[in-house]
Amino acid sequence: MRIKRAILPLLVIVIALGLTFVLVKSRKIPKPLEAPYQGPLVETLELESSSRRVIVFGTGTAQPRQEVNITPQVRGRVSELSPHMVAGGRFREGDLLFAIESVDYELAIDLARASLAQAELELQRNENLARVARQEWQALNPDSHEEPDPLVVYEPQLKSARAQRDAAAANVRQAEINLQRTRLYAPFNGYVRSEQLELGQYLTAGSAVATVVGTDQVEIIVPVTLDDLAWLQVPRNKGTQKGSAVEIKLQSGNRSFHWQGMITRAMGEIDPRNRTAHVVVTVIDPLDQEEAATSLLNELLPGMFVEVRIQGEELADVIVVPRGALRDNDTVWIADSENRLRIRAVDIVRRERDEILVQAGLQAGEQIILTGLSGAAEGMLLRPIAREDRE
Repeated sequence: MRIKRAILPLLVIVIALGLTFVLVKSRKIPKPLEAPYQGPLVETLELESSSRRVIVFGTGTAQPRQEVNITPQVRGRVSELSPHMVAGGRFREGDLLFAIESVDYELAIDLARASLAQAELELQRNENLARVARQEWQALNPDSHEEPDPLVVYEPQLKSARAQRDAAAANVRQAEINLQRTRLYAPFNGYVRSEQLELGQYLTAGSAVATVVGTDQVEIIVPVTLDDLAWLQVPRNKGTQKGSAVEIKLQSGNRSFHWQGMITRAMGEIDPRNRTAHVVVTVIDPLDQEEAATSLLNELLPGMFVEVRIQGEELADVIVVPRGALRDNDTVWIADSENRLRIRAVDIVRRERDEILVQAGLQAGEQIILTGLSGAAEGMLLRPIAREDRE
């Protein structure tokens, strides 16, 4: 019994080892599965053909279209001063800016009119004398066909009297004009840039006392390259052509302000330093005249540095390509229907800030590759994913 108890565990172990050996020898080794190579993952975009307007971007500083020095044409003491005649004060066309004491000029009109009356009386007296003298000469020389001596019929005296009458009339007109010049009115809508005026101040003729700036128009001089200039409409002298429309933008923090303008002319020369032309963008009525305006930035003020977006010529049937998709030598990569890379040369008609406009070399519906690849080659297998799907 003791021998059986000792042998039984050994027998179990031997049987287990034998079964294990048989199982190991009889198992089948699984064959490894090889996944097919699908190529690198690339982002693609489906191309579309459409009409596209060329956009030219630029910057410039706003400046007034009108700026004049106010200079009195007569002298005298300031007797009236507009409350708006201070730096920054605004006025409308025809508003009184200031007035010069007028009593001296009113008296000058009275004196000039008195001299005119005297000259007219002298002219009338000489006309009567001339008429009587001619009648007497004709009575003494009834058969003569010759003209009498001018001195006999008072012709020199008449000419002198008429000249004195005309001079006296001109003096009256000059005195009236001088009186009108004692009151200076705004020549246009605008604001005061600077002034040196006070009530009671004595002004001399010909000395500037203020500078005013017009607000009906503001101009922005924008430098553009010659390539950009070819796409823009710039009015010529005496032409009826309208200039390109322009959107003006001012960015201040997280707020932006916009105005509309148009190209009205070019400066007429090319900058030799950087080979650029300068076009003038005009904004009509750039200041906000509403009393409820909440911000001064709603107004396009002279001195503001702004961005401009000029609408150029419209191109038909072009394909817009992201600029990052353009490769060396003006080529792009296309993923064909078999997910193979194709290198395609394109005809670029316009290069913009973020995009290029292609007129030949691409077809609508093709998938352009946006992802950069190291060692890209014609026919390379790809694993494309559309940009819209990733988003």
